Amino acid sequence: MADGLMLTKKTTQSSKILKVANPIYAQIFDYEWIEYIQEQMQEKISLAKEKEINTMSTRSKKIAEIIQQRVPLVAKIKNVEEHLGELASNLFNIEERRIRLIGSVNNPQAKDFLSGLDFLNLRGNITEHLSQLEFLRKRLSRNTLNIGVVGLMGQGKSTFLQRISGLEDDVIPARKGGACTAVRSTIYHHEGETYAEVILHSENSFIQEVIGPYYQELGLGVVPETLDDFAKPLPNTNFDGSNSTGESMYEHLKGDYHENLSHYRNLLKPNSPTTQRVSKAEIDKYVSQPRDNNGKLKTFDHLPVREVKIYCKFPNQDVGKVALVDIPGLGDTRLGDEQLILETLGQEVDLVLFIRRPDPLRYGWERRDTDLYKTAYQALNNLENRSFMILNHVSGNNDNIDACQKHQSTYRDKHINVVECRIADCSNDTAANGVLDMVLDYLASNIKSLDDKYARTYQESLNQLHKNISDELNKASQDWMQKSQEADINEMGKFLRLFNKLWIDLASALEDFLYEIDAEQESKNSEDDGFKEQAEAVIQQCQEDSGLPEIEDIMGKKADIGDWQSTFNRCLNDIRTHLTQHFEAMDTGLNNSVERIKVRLTNVLIEKANLGDIPALRGLEGSKFLKVMVAEIDDGLINLKQPFTSLYKFEMSYKANLRYMIRPLLNNLNPNRNEVQISRVEKENPETRKKMAKEISDYLKELHGEAVYRCENNLDNIFAEPGKTAFYEVEDFIDRVLRSENAKEEWQTFIYKYKDFIWPKEYGQDPDSRYRQEWQDLVKETVEINKIEKLQFLQ
Repeated sequence: MADGLMLTKKTTQSSKILKVANPIYAQIFDYEWIEYIQEQMQEKISLAKEKEINTMSTRSKKIAEIIQQRVPLVAKIKNVEEHLGELASNLFNIEERRIRLIGSVNNPQAKDFLSGLDFLNLRGNITEHLSQLEFLRKRLSRNTLNIGVVGLMGQGKSTFLQRISGLEDDVIPARKGGACTAVRSTIYHHEGETYAEVILHSENSFIQEVIGPYYQELGLGVVPETLDDFAKPLPNTNFDGSNSTGESMYEHLKGDYHENLSHYRNLLKPNSPTTQRVSKAEIDKYVSQPRDNNGKLKTFDHLPVREVKIYCKFPNQDVGKVALVDIPGLGDTRLGDEQLILETLGQEVDLVLFIRRPDPLRYGWERRDTDLYKTAYQALNNLENRSFMILNHVSGNNDNIDACQKHQSTYRDKHINVVECRIADCSNDTAANGVLDMVLDYLASNIKSLDDKYARTYQESLNQLHKNISDELNKASQDWMQKSQEADINEMGKFLRLFNKLWIDLASALEDFLYEIDAEQESKNSEDDGFKEQAEAVIQQCQEDSGLPEIEDIMGKKADIGDWQSTFNRCLNDIRTHLTQHFEAMDTGLNNSVERIKVRLTNVLIEKANLGDIPALRGLEGSKFLKVMVAEIDDGLINLKQPFTSLYKFEMSYKANLRYMIRPLLNNLNPNRNEVQISRVEKENPETRKKMAKEISDYLKELHGEAVYRCENNLDNIFAEPGKTAFYEVEDFIDRVLRSENAKEEWQTFIYKYKDFIWPKEYGQDPDSRYRQEWQDLVKETVEINKIEKLQFLQ
């Protein structure tokens, strides 16, 4: 202590302590301490910034990954759209054919049957689903996640967008008075100079989307077809002061669009809408609608604009692949705003920010607030999990914090359901970007699950559409002539005579075929030559490709395993496995044998029952014939359908049919069933190791040769196996289709359905039969297109 100076200073392991009582000297002695504090603070700030950057980087990366994951889903949706288009085309053909047939068929019951079908409504449902899928595909095809900013006129929406984007009034107008923003704008983060792409209406789209709604709403008569028609004097109205809204709408049409047509007509081109790039300085005239004191427009270039895309550098660099969609504020009487919200939210937006600035004096939720929410709810699925409400806090003389807090505590009472309702000053850079950070974090964490739920609703709707179409097609596939013709005694008498002869011929031929293959499999010369060649080739392959290891390989295995007996056992297992792989090659020969039997059997059906004359079966035999035959037999004919299904699916394989015969022949290659003991060696050296490896090699060759020899000696039994198995399968098939209960009656029902083709001379001249077959072919073709797997983009 000196001259009244009181100072204590010491350094510890954890910190420095400096105390200066005299404030004059404190300025001198505190420098070192201040420097130390600055270093510590800088380090903490750096760590905090690093953590913030890492968090932001992770968020941007996650959002980019989510966008990329949408790509394969979009491709699947596109495929479903194509199949739906094909299905709609077929349903149109069926409906057109149905109407023509009602006037062509002679049978009254056939007319009633056709009149009871309805494919027109189903085709309309497909059109609706195609429109919905296009919406979904366009939403998921974007390379950005889009945040829609929605608000009534004068709520601070444009001011909020200015703070987020860094743009000012010259690009995003936020002036006092009426609605400032004239068109929908999408603002993208872009590293580079600010510019915009302005999409201008074509002449046709301008008439249809802008002018037409006024004529329809105000009852002005026929909507103009061209700009020249619109340029003519407008139809007179007679509101008589009773419809102020209608009068305001008419003034918009007249004062904005009609009287100023000459100022903007040059921007409307024929054919399709056009796009032009404009600099930052030119953007304002395409997005704002400044008016004079009398409410008259001062500029007109915004009138033909359909949409504007603005590219600028956001102050918040971590927005990544996120865009802001500025939807014009509601509140005036300009038509199209509600439709614009529906269209924008449906296609362009992933999440909504509602901006509301409560009045500091007269506050409370109004009907226009709930109407705006309902409008958004119509367009955006699951809105309660895709939206935030931002209450715009204004400070100063018109401070509205009390009003904001009141709104925040009552928004759910008005059924305005959002993720969060937050109070923020939309004119404050920090507050506005804090809102953006909150939304970006929510998007990164939740958008994938929201997308999944959203897409799932579309898929479930498609599944129901598939069911409805299937039900109608099943109804349409019934035989429209069966009931009426069964009632015709003369017709049935003729059919029964023909059928009984066919039945006797078919039954006799099938029995003869069974005796024939039975005799073949009992004969010593019954081997299937094709399978015999395959089996002999396998035995030869076992001899040539033995899988026996070389002496060096055996020594290497021993070094890995540790003892000679275990090495020998390992080699036995390897050889047995190698041989088994050769025998599995018999699958081809076995299935060829099965197919030859199927061909012979189906030829009997073709020759004796004329089934080959049925259109769907023409030119087919074997498995191909049986597959189509199964499809042609109605599900109700179970005593016929089931045996044909079993025969179609019948096949043979090494594992199912031959393994039980061959595996016992390989038992000498099984260490557990082999008694060979390898010699013991007291002390190993290179010479003894080679000697032991040769001993194992000799044993392996001998045992391998014995196993192959046993297999070769049992070839006769192996050759006979396909014939025996095929005989039992055919015997079972013939028993079921000839002798099972109701078998004959079901054959009768099936043959009756195709009698026109089986007996063309007796029935082929009936035009109704031809009409029926054409109808059923068209229905079957549509059934194939309506497969559920072709209409699924989600499992």
